[in-house]
Amino acid sequence: MTEAVEVNHHYLDRVVALSENSGVEASEDIIAGNGMKLLAKGARIDARAKERLLEYKLTKPLESMMRVVEGVGSRKIDRVAESLIDRHPLLSRLCGAATGKLLTTSLRDLILTPQVDSLLSLYASQGPSKLDHAVGISLLSAAMGNEIANGPPMDLMLMSGLLHDVGELYIDPAILSAGGAQLSPQQWKHVAAHPIVGSRVLKDMPGAGPKVAQAVLHHHERLDGFGYPAGLRADALPMAGQVLAMAEMLMGLLEAGQHHAERAEVAVKLIPGEFNRALLDKVATAAHAESKNPKRPANGHAELESSISELTERVTAVYGALLRFRQHRDTIQAQLATASAPLQTLLQHALERCHRICMAFSSTGLDSHRPEQLTAELADLDRTVQLEVSLVLRELQWRLWELQREMALRSEQLAPGDSAVVKQFIHITTA
Repeated sequence: MTEAVEVNHHYLDRVVALSENSGVEASEDIIAGNGMKLLAKGARIDARAKERLLEYKLTKPLESMMRVVEGVGSRKIDRVAESLIDRHPLLSRLCGAATGKLLTTSLRDLILTPQVDSLLSLYASQGPSKLDHAVGISLLSAAMGNEIANGPPMDLMLMSGLLHDVGELYIDPAILSAGGAQLSPQQWKHVAAHPIVGSRVLKDMPGAGPKVAQAVLHHHERLDGFGYPAGLRADALPMAGQVLAMAEMLMGLLEAGQHHAERAEVAVKLIPGEFNRALLDKVATAAHAESKNPKRPANGHAELESSISELTERVTAVYGALLRFRQHRDTIQAQLATASAPLQTLLQHALERCHRICMAFSSTGLDSHRPEQLTAELADLDRTVQLEVSLVLRELQWRLWELQREMALRSEQLAPGDSAVVKQFIHITTA
């Protein structure tokens, strides 16, 4: 006998909100676990149906028994893809003319089952840029997967890219809107679960299935073990997950503002070990070519995103955090000898990542002067160099924040004494 299924109230709230402007209906009779018919096939799923659906467990997941009338499948996803390629030169360069055409055609021909179409439609309704984000990840992951030896199938990456973030539909929207850097470890735990939730939803969904679910599960993992939700390392991370993770990072750069090519050049060079080397090389080549493209706007390099005072604050913060790390590194290394196995593994990973961040900072030359000396020098640099410094500092600060976030999350699984050691490490490396 099939176990009855509870309805996630955050998911249902979003369904009800969508029903105010779009048709959302039962695609079959919705039956409670006790055999009671809650909604007949074709009935609207709206605010009036909400309490009933929350009151009872269902015989099947709600996602498999509803449909969005005229969902994204009727909106020409290939047109969205063409628009993104036109708007983002780096995306266009990564895809290439021939592959880009193949991808847009493949998206046009991609079969979205009613269940997949409804789930993607609900995700797209969460904001004006959500469908662009999903299609962008779909394009990037399919393009990069197509370029590497023994890469995952194009259809798998197209579908996985479209659906990679549907797990967010089951998370409190207040937590999602707060922004990652503002979240407590307890709140972040909910966000970090979205690949798991998405994978579970997609595993048995017609039109998705186990392979898509696995890629979605891994789209925030990193080869150095500091991704989530499982912290997989190296060969333990399947290629489809590696490709999707790289696409997620790149799309974040494209969505972050100006200077996409410069951002990508900085990101792929600074911290080695996070992503597949072949993928990094592809991105580095495309980003460098685009940053040197003579057809780019003349002021493309000149607009500094931070004032000199903000730049100085960032230099001071990163310099201070990495200086404290260097001062305490021997003490932390000594703790490894007597640490429990779980703490030893976590500290070793953290030391490796922090060492790479230190190396990246040193390679910029930013640690060759005291921050107060550097301020005057920054003011005298041309705008292009100032921009490069700004992008490097933003990336390093983000990497330090990621390190602290993951350590805080993983420390919850440790003994109290071990957790205290991790908190001290986080304090030392806070920028």
